[in-house]
Amino acid sequence: MLDNGFSEIFFRLTSDLTTRWPKWGARFLDALLIHTLGTHPVANYFFERNLAIVGRVPRFDRILVISDIHIGDAVMLQGAVTAFRDFFPDSRIDYVIKKSAACLIEGNPDISNLYPVFTGTVHPDPADRVNVHQIVSHNRYDLCLNCCPFLEDRRDFPRGQHILNFLTVAPELVRNEFGRTGINHFSYQSREFVRALLSATRRPVRDEAFTGVPVTLSDQAIEEAEVFLGNNDIRKDETIIFLNPDAASMYTRVPFTHQIAILKGLAQLNVRILLGSGFTEKNIEQRLLSALPSRQRTQITCVPTSVSLGGYAALCDFANVFISADTGPLHIAAARKVSRSGQRQFRNRTFVISLFGATPARMSGYDSRDPLFPAANQDAPSRTYVAGSPCRNLTCVNKIAKTCKVARCFETLDTERIITDIKSYLSGLDESGVVRPDATFSTA
Repeated sequence: MLDNGFSEIFFRLTSDLTTRWPKWGARFLDALLIHTLGTHPVANYFFERNLAIVGRVPRFDRILVISDIHIGDAVMLQGAVTAFRDFFPDSRIDYVIKKSAACLIEGNPDISNLYPVFTGTVHPDPADRVNVHQIVSHNRYDLCLNCCPFLEDRRDFPRGQHILNFLTVAPELVRNEFGRTGINHFSYQSREFVRALLSATRRPVRDEAFTGVPVTLSDQAIEEAEVFLGNNDIRKDETIIFLNPDAASMYTRVPFTHQIAILKGLAQLNVRILLGSGFTEKNIEQRLLSALPSRQRTQITCVPTSVSLGGYAALCDFANVFISADTGPLHIAAARKVSRSGQRQFRNRTFVISLFGATPARMSGYDSRDPLFPAANQDAPSRTYVAGSPCRNLTCVNKIAKTCKVARCFETLDTERIITDIKSYLSGLDESGVVRPDATFSTA
């Protein structure tokens, strides 16, 4: 579906253009996309083509959804699984995801069989491709929804396989982005993509409102988080703020100076601060600590990479506030926490704050007060803050492919507003962490 050679050239050229002429280049690229990819005829062409594919499927007994390769995608694209289950409650609906994300997805009742296949970092590696081909060949699916743009129909799927490509929703995403006509979030759109096609010929059996996706955690993950807090003398009834300092790309990672400003502001509050460790930007947490006055470091506890992904997700649930750029931990924090055994209870009262640089905020951010965003799947508000950037444009959605020599994605960020909003929110909580009825902070 995606010509990776062409894609590499295209995004390098867009990066060069906005490096030379930031504002003009951004306006040009946005206009180019809306007047080509984002036109009604293009969007209608892909919809009709996908409708024809669905029309050729004789039955829907076996369905496969293939996530994109990253952990955050595995969480978000459960929306597509939910949509298929709404229409086909008795069908086999399988899900291919990144191997490391299995601890977050296993146990979702909408998934019949989970295949933790992807082990590559940015792209599927050769073994990943072979595994996908073998899964599809062996199970003989009636329909596959491919959400990974790096898998190719002819190369990676058996001949004659009915395939829907989520990439074909791009014209609709472009139209929504510029027309500001509805929620554009990947999780929401993956569900709407399936529902729009299936609704043309049938009615859903289950028609519940979509509030977001879950992560399903083991008892061991919860215990790991509890032990971590206990070992670091952090009581579960204390006010906890969790900051994730890292991101997969330099264009989405909040710059060091802004993160220092946020940490200094948080350290003025009567809170305990959890600071995530760097995976892409190694040791970023230690450099942040070193830049703070020693008296402020006593409030901060680093969460090491030795904490499992499930344990990390459980720690998010203990946090009153979670702050992150556009990256996997953001979507983990925003997801509804569910006990796999059914024996444990979660708070699901985390105020999720997302900070956006390069990538379009509406495609992966959460904001409970803005109807153009979904709210985080928590019993708490969510907010998105978009940094000032002279060159941001819709091609920045592919942050991995961009090659801008200077990252200007976070030229300005109102860190004082972020701290003020956190203070306002925390001041409205009662002793159990629930927003009081008389609180002045807007939760809607």
